[in-house]
Amino acid sequence: MILKLLRSRGSRKFRKNRLAMASLVIIAAYVGLSVWIAGVNLINWAGARSDAFTLEGTPITGLFLTSSTRQPVGPQEMPGFGLMPAPERQLGAADEYLEIARQGLAAVRRLDPDSDRTDRDALYDVAWRDRPFAMTDIGELERLLAEAERPFEQIVDLRRRLQSLRSLPVAVRDIESARAELAALLESESPDEDGLLIAQEELAFSIQDFADAIESYTRAAGEDSPISRLGSGPLFDLGEEIEFADSAGEIDLGSLGLLDGYLEAAGEAERPILDKIRATLPELWDAIGVIFPEPTGLRGLEYGFKLLAGTDKQGRSILIRAMYSSYVAMQVGLVTALFAVGFGGVFGAAAAFFGGPTDHVFNWLYSMITSIPYLVLLAVLSFLFLGSPVESTLIPLYVAFGVTYWVGPGRVVRGEALKIRELEYVQATTALGFGRGRILLRHVLPNTVHLLFINFSLLFIAAIKGEVILTFLGLGLKDGASWGIMIQQGASQVVNDFFWQIGAATFFMFLLVLAFNIFTDALQDAFDPKHVS
Repeated sequence: MILKLLRSRGSRKFRKNRLAMASLVIIAAYVGLSVWIAGVNLINWAGARSDAFTLEGTPITGLFLTSSTRQPVGPQEMPGFGLMPAPERQLGAADEYLEIARQGLAAVRRLDPDSDRTDRDALYDVAWRDRPFAMTDIGELERLLAEAERPFEQIVDLRRRLQSLRSLPVAVRDIESARAELAALLESESPDEDGLLIAQEELAFSIQDFADAIESYTRAAGEDSPISRLGSGPLFDLGEEIEFADSAGEIDLGSLGLLDGYLEAAGEAERPILDKIRATLPELWDAIGVIFPEPTGLRGLEYGFKLLAGTDKQGRSILIRAMYSSYVAMQVGLVTALFAVGFGGVFGAAAAFFGGPTDHVFNWLYSMITSIPYLVLLAVLSFLFLGSPVESTLIPLYVAFGVTYWVGPGRVVRGEALKIRELEYVQATTALGFGRGRILLRHVLPNTVHLLFINFSLLFIAAIKGEVILTFLGLGLKDGASWGIMIQQGASQVVNDFFWQIGAATFFMFLLVLAFNIFTDALQDAFDPKHVS
């Protein structure tokens, strides 16, 4: 039957469709990746059970193990394609490296002299597997850590000054708000004296707070800063003048224009600080690179591959998780589509061919299932497994999709089987006395294969999208790697301009769904009698 289908006119038409063949190559790539992931995990499981070997930590073969999706490979939320993040995020990444170095020193110092564990073992347990320590001598490590701490502390101090500068416009807005409130009260026909007094005090206190911030920054930055040259004296004088004015009406609100000079000075002071931070960051990363040298050779290529799409909140490789998620998606799609097409096709054909009670049961089941909103039914079926031992597995998804997705192919095959059973060759076979079950399997179902192929493709993609939706809602896969989990975790990161995780998951899912959509349309054009010309 399969060979006959491959030699058919529809198959030749399908092979002439270049876009369909390109989509088939993409689908084959996803299938090949999934087979590779399944194979290496099975081999690693067999080796672990027999205590013979393990693939963890080995180049290439250990790249897509399930454990690899959980292991940090670098600092948190690093961008991909070798791009460097903003200085603030670089400082956070550097702090992670230095914290590992500190933990390594502490681990070595805690070693029991009588223990079999060495300094190397203690350092290995602390460091990232892809960026181990370059040395095991604790004295050398202390010296290198101190060298790295110096530029780090310098950048921290500069960043603190930068934050102080950036807080000044906020303080000025508070002053402007207090000034506007006082001006509104003065312009009213019958101003409240108590309200005027309170507004006067608020304005004076806001200016004095601003003056304190200027003075604090001046002490940290020294006398060379543009703000330091202006000094905080005029602000303190202005604050006292407003606070001790006999009445609010005597206050010269125009004198607040001197604040503009401080804002301009803050802008001038910010630029050299940023330049100094950018100039010091390479020094910091060079010092970190001595402690944690980047791997070279095959491991270096593997390390660069892991960081190609950046890291997530736990420092895990986004690319590895996205590619591993395609294996999960293919699993869900394959199991769901095979069951739905197999069960729905046989049930629908049997309902049409046998009629009677079988057809009544079929119609009752699909009417009941289709009367419930699709997403609500999937959510309810998945919710039934909450708290069960299989909650964190794919079994709830298989059950939810299996109960609902067979309806589509069942109805399509039933309609086609109703036409086939009235054809002359089926009537003749019945008249010759062949069993009805044999006729169903040998003559009715084979003539619906083209519909089963089309529905298999449609349901494959529907199951993948359904898994992503349910997982995003917290009703699907709870642990491990999945496009739904990545989109769920990446949604909050987009607000902070970190789109790498949600972007990688969306790209891989988009590519697979687009390829299957093109593939399905080509199948319909080639094999569906309504489309064949």
